[in-house]
Formats: sequence, C-alpha cells, structure tokens
Amino acid sequence: MLKSGFAVLSGLLLVFLVPDALGNTYPARVGLNFMYRLDRETYTAILKPDNTGAVDPIVYTPTLKGHPGLPDWLHFIQRNSTTDGYMYGTPTKEDLGPVNIEIVAFNKNTFETNITTLTINVEDNDPLPFQVQFMVENKNVEEFFHGDTRTRFLRDVRRVWQQNRGDLYITKVVSALDMGHRNPLPLPELYEGVYIHVGSERGYSAQLQQAAGQVAVCELNPGIRPVVSIDSSIRNFDMNWCMFKLFEPEETATPAPLAPGAGVMGGVYVPRELTDTGRDFTLYFILIIIIPCIILIVLLLLLTYIMCGRRQGVQKRDQATPAIQLTHHASIREASKELRDLSQKRDIKPRSTLPMFNAASPHRGDEGTPLTRAPQEPADETPRAPPPYRLPPDFPNQEESSFINSPPRDNSRGNVSQPGGSSNASPSLQRRPPPFMRSGEQIQGRNQPGDRGRPVVREFTA
Repeated sequence: MLKSGFAVLSGLLLVFLVPDALGNTYPARVGLNFMYRLDRETYTAILKPDNTGAVDPIVYTPTLKGHPGLPDWLHFIQRNSTTDGYMYGTPTKEDLGPVNIEIVAFNKNTFETNITTLTINVEDNDPLPFQVQFMVENKNVEEFFHGDTRTRFLRDVRRVWQQNRGDLYITKVVSALDMGHRNPLPLPELYEGVYIHVGSERGYSAQLQQAAGQVAVCELNPGIRPVVSIDSSIRNFDMNWCMFKLFEPEETATPAPLAPGAGVMGGVYVPRELTDTGRDFTLYFILIIIIPCIILIVLLLLLTYIMCGRRQGVQKRDQATPAIQLTHHASIREASKELRDLSQKRDIKPRSTLPMFNAASPHRGDEGTPLTRAPQEPADETPRAPPPYRLPPDFPNQEESSFINSPPRDNSRGNVSQPGGSSNASPSLQRRPPPFMRSGEQIQGRNQPGDRGRPVVREFTA
C-alpha cells in the first residue's frame, strides 16, 4: 500500500515539477543564449530521498538522444553533486530543428536513477547587429545563471546603453576557461570568470563609445586597469575592462553559405592517382654512407701519420744521447730485470754484487766502445762440503777460569808487548780458547747444595 502510494506521488511530481518528461518542447532562437536549469530539489523528490533530512547528492548526465555527448553549441556544467546543473549555449543557423536531449539523474545515496527527455526546438532568427562584450571576474557560469543575476546584469547594461526593456538580449555566455584563461586555485575568493555578450538592434550609446576609447590604453600597456566612466553604473560586478569590446555590424552578420564548386567540400572529391615509380635513394646513400666513410678514412690516415710517421727512431735517439746516459739507462733496466727475476726464483745469485765495470779500463775508451760489465766466470751452484774444523794449539799446565773470575787486564804500558816478541805479562794472564773449541772437556767441579751463588770453575784437558 505504501509503495503504491509513493508511486502515485512520484508520478504527480513528475507531471507537475518535471514537465520535460512529458515531451514538452523548449524554444531556442538562433543568435540568442539558451539556458535550461536542472533543479536538484525536483529530482531529489522523485529519486526517493532518504530519511536523514540531508541533501541528496545527485549527478546529472545529459546527452543527445542516441549519442554519447551533447551538440556542439550546447554545454553543460554542474559544479558538484549538491548543486543544480545548467545546460546553455547559443545555436547557429546550422543547428535549426528539434534536438532531443536525454537526461540521466543518479542519486548517490539511494542509487536510484531517473531518465527524462527534453526537446529543444531551434528557431531561425536574424542575429543582432550591435553587440557588446563584457568580462565579469567575480562570477562563475553557474552563478551567473542562478537566481536573478542575469536580470540585474541586463538592468545595469540597459542603464548605460539607454535601451528599453524589450530591446536588449544576452546573446552569448562563455566561461573564461573556454576563452584561454588559466584555471584558478580552488579558493572561495577566486572565480573562473564569465564572458557575456549583450546585443541590440539599436546602435551604441555615447557612454559605450566613450568607454571603448578609454580601454584602448590596454593595448599599449597590458596588465593595467583603465579608468572607465561607466564602471560605477554596473554594480555588484567586478569587470575586466581590458576585455570590453564593441562589435561592428559586419562582424556579427551571418556569412552567406558558399556555393559548391572548385575548392569547396560540397563538390565531388577526386583523389589523385597513385604512381608506382620508386624513389631514388642515390643521394641519400652518398650523404649517409659514402661521405662519412671518406671523412673517417682521412682522419685515420692523419692519425696514423702523427703516431707513426713522425717518430725519430731508436738509432737517431741513441746518436743524440750521451754514452754515459745510455749506460746508466741500460744499468737501470738490467737491475729492474734482475729484481723481477729474483721475485720469481729465489735461488738465483744476484748479479748486482759483481763488479760493474772492467777494473783494467773503468772509463770509456774511444767513442765507439761503450762501457760494459767485466767478464765473470759462471757460478758453480753445486753444493760443496764445509772444510774440516781445526783445533787451536793447546797450552798445557794452564787453567782457565770463568770470565767472571778472570783477573782484570792491565792496560798499562808495562804490560804491552815489547818489540822483539817479549812480553812482560805473566803466562797465567794469557787467555785460553773458549770451551767449545776444545775436545774432551771435563767438568771438574759441580755446585754443591751449599754453594749456591758461587761461581763454577771448570778445567779442560787436551
């Protein structure tokens, strides 16, 4: 029961609040601005609002029926899902006839979808000969269409144009982004801007012509804000007067269509014949292959001459170098080679211990005889037995005490040997050879338990 009642209520709302769903036609005239508002509250009542009382987010998608987008002259804008949507544009004579627009409304909370159809009938009309361009900086397109903003703007323009109420029309509304302006930052005090064209069948007033002369200074000094006399007459709108422009009647007149003929797409297009003649790549081969190869060969020959043809040679270098310097250089190279050989074979006898030059002729003889190493016998590397050990002569009846108990030497002159072989020193002071040079040594005494710290006296017999 509740569902049927809600369906009846939705049908009544669809009939009274959304008349476009019944196939009603909206007129649009050539050369004048057309605007249709998609009311959010109306579609919210149809798409089953939730019980929270919050505003339902609704997204609109208008398209040309049977096509993915809108006609070229029609534009759509919706700032976000909680604001109204606006379709606007200015048709031309090429857009005459009915246009069926299909609008899909989607409720993001309830996931409900509603599809309605709107018919726009474009009627023929002569363009207005006199048009003025204004640029409003403190408005966006949807803000200009919202409420009575358009009515207040036309009232202010009518004041400076000195026109009656029914003689002034808005012919074109374009976002500043579509005219090449930069997208502003997403801040509340920044706007995109709107270009507005206002037209009439009557000529321009003296105030508009005076304003056109005052804004001519912008062409000489870009970026400045000129002082315009009609600025105070247009209230609540921040105008960019450098974009103010008066169009001549010739600029607004619709050009006559061209008759089909030569150079016009309306005639018959005859494509040119395709030929089978091939391209000649001889010039490209010479420029890409032959010339770089020739340059490379010339550079290679020049580098070869510089590196190899201009060397003085070893013989010429040796003739210009002193002999002693060559000898020193040869000795350094030989010593370096010897060190390298020693690092590989440790058992090689180093040649650096041999005499460098001939003892008989250590100096250089004539100019053609360099200094050379003296000839040496080849080294015999066969291992040999050591020579037999010989004992020193023995001195009988003499005892040798330890070095600690040896009497001190008398270094006086009386103990020094006299010439003739005689010596005044006593035989007991003459030292015998050390024990390791004697054979059959016998230790006569050993330390007793009570003899700790006393020196040991050893006697040796031959």
